[in-house]
Amino acid sequence: MTNIFIFNPLGLENGRGGEISAIELASGLKNFYNITLMDTNIIIDNVLLSKESILKRLEGLERYGSIKFATFKILNKIFTFPYPNEVIKLYRIVKNNDIIYTSNFTIKTNLLFILFSLLHRKGIFLIGHRKPLFSKKVFSLYNLKNRVSILLFTLFKKRFLHHTISGHAKKYLENFYSANRVIHIIHGVELENYKKNSSIQKSNNHLNFIYVGYLDDVHKGVGVLLDGIEDIILENPHLKIFFEFCGTGPLKPKLRLLEKNHPKYIRYNGYINNKRISEYYKRNDVLLFTSRREPFGRVLVEALASELLIICTHTYGSNEILKGNRFAYFIPKLNSKNVKRKIYDVYDFWEKNPIKFQELQEMAKNYAYSQYSFSKELSMFRNLINKIMND
Repeated sequence: MTNIFIFNPLGLENGRGGEISAIELASGLKNFYNITLMDTNIIIDNVLLSKESILKRLEGLERYGSIKFATFKILNKIFTFPYPNEVIKLYRIVKNNDIIYTSNFTIKTNLLFILFSLLHRKGIFLIGHRKPLFSKKVFSLYNLKNRVSILLFTLFKKRFLHHTISGHAKKYLENFYSANRVIHIIHGVELENYKKNSSIQKSNNHLNFIYVGYLDDVHKGVGVLLDGIEDIILENPHLKIFFEFCGTGPLKPKLRLLEKNHPKYIRYNGYINNKRISEYYKRNDVLLFTSRREPFGRVLVEALASELLIICTHTYGSNEILKGNRFAYFIPKLNSKNVKRKIYDVYDFWEKNPIKFQELQEMAKNYAYSQYSFSKELSMFRNLINKIMND
């Protein structure tokens, strides 16, 4: 049986998109291959997944420990380096596997796997590109680090395959690698919980909006969103609207204050475990998605599966998933004025055409199930693995 090693560069307890995807992929593939899942002790911000919830998600698959990194804080910046004995430990695991899957994360981690690819020449190394490939700030440190990592892999083109979760990322990476070494596999979402909660009813008395994700403005645009919402509440207190927020991040105090000042219109739920988040989607009508950059957008698929219309910014992910679909309302440029306008547009549609509104919600659900189920992602990964092993 094929041996596959899945390595997540951060601790699974981070519980964000990359970690959840690694857990789901390992759990999904375990029925067909020998899977080893490993992570590190690096935690960014708050722990979002408990060890118990991780074990439950893995459904019997053993989590093979963590690689220990030393952490240093210099001038408010955090630097991490793997201990030498941990590097040896990691390589011993790598060399016992046929396929090694990890994510493009940091230059030092990428260098480690480049070294391993030279030592373990029988292994096939697959690099996942799940983060945005570049920032709009052309000369940002983010762009520099990402470009250096991408160029590093060009020196060893024949040793690596590259996995992307969007068509745009595939086209971008084909500027550096041959097309047959860049594989686009959709980022599927486990939709079973959304079927289970199909009995949850949406309210017909109010139009309910929900935001799910990290509470920051630099990446997610939440500061602009909160300003737009407050303007609406102050301008039109008679509107039958309600806003829910799920997540955590640096703008949590601002959101708490807004909730305190307008409890009739806003509720902050904190971080909600992925196993329960479907309940919150299901009772709402519209997802608010204000990211400034996003290669995919898992919340978009989750919301669609829950019969939500979408108000969203133009990102590579949202354009690829939603462009041309009538259940998506795009914000032309992210500012509070445009956020307000789109919320008013959706509210006006809901109030004047409730039957048509519900038809679009049903259309959104059918689209998610047909295009972005995890079973489809798993099938595409299995086809790739079988092709690799038969070549």
